[in-house]
Amino acid sequence: MIITLLCTGPKSYQPFSVSAKLVDCLLVAPLDSAQILFINPFELFSQCLLMTPFIEGLAHRGHQLTVVHAYEVCKTIENVRFIRVLDEHNANTYFTEFLFASGTSKWREMVSIGNFMMKASLNILHNQEVRSLLDSNATFDLVVVEPAFTDVTFGLATRFNASLVGLATCGADWNLNNLMGHESSPLLEPLLPLGLSSVDSLWSRIYNWYYISEEWLLMQLVFLPKQRQAHDHFFGQFEQSFSQTRHNFALILLNQHFSIFAARPSVPGMIEVAGMHIPAEDPQLPKDLQLFIDGAPQGVIYFALGVEMQSKDLPGETLQMLQDIFAALPQRVIWKFERQPPANLSDNIYMDLMLPQQAILAHPNVRLFICHGGMLSIIEAAYYAKPVLGFPLFYDQYRNVDRLVVEGAAHILKINALDRQELQQTIQRMINQPEYQQNALAISQRFRDQPMPPLETALYWTEYVLRHKGARHMRISASHIKLIDYYCLDKLLMIFLRLSFVVSLVLVVLSKWTYGLNWLTKMAMRLQRAA
Repeated sequence: MIITLLCTGPKSYQPFSVSAKLVDCLLVAPLDSAQILFINPFELFSQCLLMTPFIEGLAHRGHQLTVVHAYEVCKTIENVRFIRVLDEHNANTYFTEFLFASGTSKWREMVSIGNFMMKASLNILHNQEVRSLLDSNATFDLVVVEPAFTDVTFGLATRFNASLVGLATCGADWNLNNLMGHESSPLLEPLLPLGLSSVDSLWSRIYNWYYISEEWLLMQLVFLPKQRQAHDHFFGQFEQSFSQTRHNFALILLNQHFSIFAARPSVPGMIEVAGMHIPAEDPQLPKDLQLFIDGAPQGVIYFALGVEMQSKDLPGETLQMLQDIFAALPQRVIWKFERQPPANLSDNIYMDLMLPQQAILAHPNVRLFICHGGMLSIIEAAYYAKPVLGFPLFYDQYRNVDRLVVEGAAHILKINALDRQELQQTIQRMINQPEYQQNALAISQRFRDQPMPPLETALYWTEYVLRHKGARHMRISASHIKLIDYYCLDKLLMIFLRLSFVVSLVLVVLSKWTYGLNWLTKMAMRLQRAA
């Protein structure tokens, strides 16, 4: 039996500081050790980085975990059963297709992401160990999934009669809102944010309404039919329908926070936990990196494009240009590079295949972070107060970097069309103008100002669902918002009527003026004939 005891008293500065004096001790209801099934279908290292602290935290609290995963294990965790799933359905091929489709057209994006998600889900459901688990007498109290585009896997909660919890790697969108019965305006949180403009005028509202309407149609006509077909194949024997399963989430944990991303309306079952992968204490650097950073009088620039898109994949001329620019800088540069470093590498450049990113960003001598704009990288940049020069490539990366641009802590360049002079000037401006660092520090301070660390928040609400047997009291019924209110059609209709009135008035005046002008013309002609 697990008894959770939350105690807070006077504290010095904490990584995520307590913003107010809380109750000294809060004793919550006792909780038996739970059986929890994790489903992680993506062979992405970022999934491993995000999930591992959460899994480890639940294991340390005495829960029994089975983790089905496609990625390589970041860290072995005691008393956790790992089931590694191989890519037998070539999901990675479709992921590459999605990368190339990103930004071309919403149709291609939705088709490619649908193919990738389906193959990734089939890798899970066709795996022999998973099939044995499904055919066994195993029971689970909780099933944790990635809720974005993995609808087939939701049926596992139905199979095990377990509560369904989501951990949304890329944060909220209108589809996840809908899964929780939260019918907020979809204009605020699109599925594929590239191409969406800010809602600051009538025309931008109309354009975005058209944009989101296209997403909704593609979701209904392209993505969901295949997901429903696969769900019915694997879980059709159960009474709960595909639609009921999709809307059966007890909780969705969102990898975002209002201090970084836009503030959003929400419901009790959607909890923001951005930063849950960040350790309580700053990680330590290897000795050689520590010396390299400490010995940089002009500071250090850190350059990394993540794991899925790597520096080695850049064109040769782009790599040479970057190497030449970095070599000419007075700062030292740490470059995550996945090949053998070139023989003529400048002394101010440190290259390596795998780098301790958080340990590097935590160092106060690091002055700029050049990255792809991945969700975890942006959260880490915000936490450690580093300005960002973003090279976004696909999906949510454009939105992620743009949020820091709005806050004055980032700048965006297109890595596929880099200009040498523009890149040099941008780097120098971001390092030499203090407002970038000041704005990054302001974001960090408000991000850290939370009542409890994000990981503790995630663990608390997960166990809350367990303690209260699915916490059905947190769920809201299907929205009764009228279509007119939902799409703000009342406002658009009012504007349309007002514009129509003005246009009609102008037309009437013009017609009267034309009639009067014709009458005067005829009178003048008559007078001329009479004369």
